[in-house]
Amino acid sequence: MTTPVKRITMSKPFCALAGVGPYALAKAGEVYEDMAVRGRRIVSRMSREAAQEFEETAHELEDLSRSARQAQERQERERERETVGQTTGRARATTSRA
Repeated sequence: MTTPVKRITMSKPFCALAGVGPYALAKAGEVYEDMAVRGRRIVSRMSREAAQEFEETAHELEDLSRSARQAQERQERERERETVGQTTGRARATTSRA
C-alpha cells in the first residue's frame, strides 16, 4: 500500500497539481470577487428599475385618482343643477298659476 501511494505522490502530475493549489485558490478568489461585483451591479440595476416602475405606477394611480375625483365633482355639480332646475321649475309653475 505504501508503494502505490509513494508512487502517486512522487509522480509529475501529482506534483503539478500540488503546485497548482495556491494558484487555484487565488484564481477562485478572483472569480468569487468578480461574481460578487457582478451580483452587486445586477442587484443595483434591478433595484433602480423596481424603484422607477414603482414611481411610474404611483404617478398613474395619482392620475386615476385625480380623474375619478374630477368625475365625481362633475356629477355632484350636475345633481346640484338638476336640483336647482327642479326647484326653479316648481316655483315657476306655482307662480304662473297665481
